[in-house]
Amino acid sequence: MRIVHRIIRISLLLGLLVSSVGCGAIATPAASLGQPAPDFSLPSLDNTAVRLSDFQGQVVVVNFWASWCPPCVNETPRLVQWQAQHGAAGLQVIGVDTLFQDSLDAVEEFVAEQQVGYPILLDEKGDVSKQWSARQLPRSFVVDRSGVVRYIRIGEFTEDDLQRHILPLLSEP
Repeated sequence: MRIVHRIIRISLLLGLLVSSVGCGAIATPAASLGQPAPDFSLPSLDNTAVRLSDFQGQVVVVNFWASWCPPCVNETPRLVQWQAQHGAAGLQVIGVDTLFQDSLDAVEEFVAEQQVGYPILLDEKGDVSKQWSARQLPRSFVVDRSGVVRYIRIGEFTEDDLQRHILPLLSEP
């Protein structure tokens, strides 16, 4: 009986050790208001790897979306327009399609129809969506020029959001 108790104790201790080491090894920072935006790398529609850090020094809107999401469809023309109007001032919109719950054909068709001129990245496994807590769609994060998350929008981005949360950041050095 003693040997069985020892085996159980050793198994429990090993389990605790493995789980605590494992959690520390795979933990990644989440996207939180007022905190540095976690960097990520995802393939674009043309299969080029794009990193968030590639846009350091710009005001970045990271927009999580899907082609089947009505509010996502509604906000896309507005995001396309904002990119065209304010790109020269340092605005960069990045669309992150939640491909793990979408289809590549639908994404390509939608992007072509909407004439999206900003990068569309593909979150094939949902890892970046999970890290950024993008459960409800659309979800957008505004990242300032220094890489800090300054605004989080759950739901459709509006013209008021541009006026109140993006334009002031474009005025900052």
